[in-house]
Amino acid sequence: MKIRQTLEHGPVRGYRFGYSPVRWMRAVPVWCYYLDGLLIDTAQRHMQQEVLQTFASLPIDQIALTHFHEDHSGNAAALRQRHNCPVLAGPLTAERVARPFSLLPYERFWFGQIDGCPGVVPFPAPFRTGAYALQPIPTYGHSDDHHVLLEPNEGWLFAGDFYIGNLKIFRRGENIYQMINSTRQVLGYDFDTLFCGHNPVLTNGRRAVEQKLHYLETLVERVLTAYRRGVRGAALLRAAGLRETWWLRAFTSNDVSAHHLIRSILTDAEKPL
Repeated sequence: MKIRQTLEHGPVRGYRFGYSPVRWMRAVPVWCYYLDGLLIDTAQRHMQQEVLQTFASLPIDQIALTHFHEDHSGNAAALRQRHNCPVLAGPLTAERVARPFSLLPYERFWFGQIDGCPGVVPFPAPFRTGAYALQPIPTYGHSDDHHVLLEPNEGWLFAGDFYIGNLKIFRRGENIYQMINSTRQVLGYDFDTLFCGHNPVLTNGRRAVEQKLHYLETLVERVLTAYRRGVRGAALLRAAGLRETWWLRAFTSNDVSAHHLIRSILTDAEKPL
């Protein structure tokens, strides 16, 4: 099963790609965005043929990656070769995508294998694409290499996986305190449109980010309060308003779980909000 969808918001074009090898397992789609010669993120390797066809007629002068995850960097090498253009990213992202990196079975199932993309250029700060200037902002938490791109004159935030909504699960290694700090940092800028990698918010994007911050802070306080009262295990999940999705935890080899969200809160509990 393959998914393709588009959106237009002024000069910004969005392209959504999703893939699942079986009809009974839902796809995990991702959005890429095109702005005046710049392509932001490149979708998953399993959709490479569709990605290359979609962008064949567009003049791509440069590619930007928000982070290294396989559903965002999966076609960077192929698109760079096809369009003979540079790929830009944060320094840690550039290091990680330089070589094929190992994936868990579920990641290969949904997204496909990774081709290395050496020679990625670290983000200038800021950099231009046509008539627009983009400011890279480090936003760690979802991953330790994540950046968003802000067009301050237009109020556009190209957010990658920075904003996904009210999170109920975490991937292994996500850090809720970094996420909260990044969210506070982003709210120091003016923007209204949120071009998210999974859930675009075309109006009131700033309000959506404020709501995300409130949700995360409330969740942390709820978990810590219950933990101090001696609540543990499944009861702690319930106190947080969460529940484990066991099939997903098993399918992802324990990489995606509500448990990781709780563990992130407790592991760094001494850090002030």
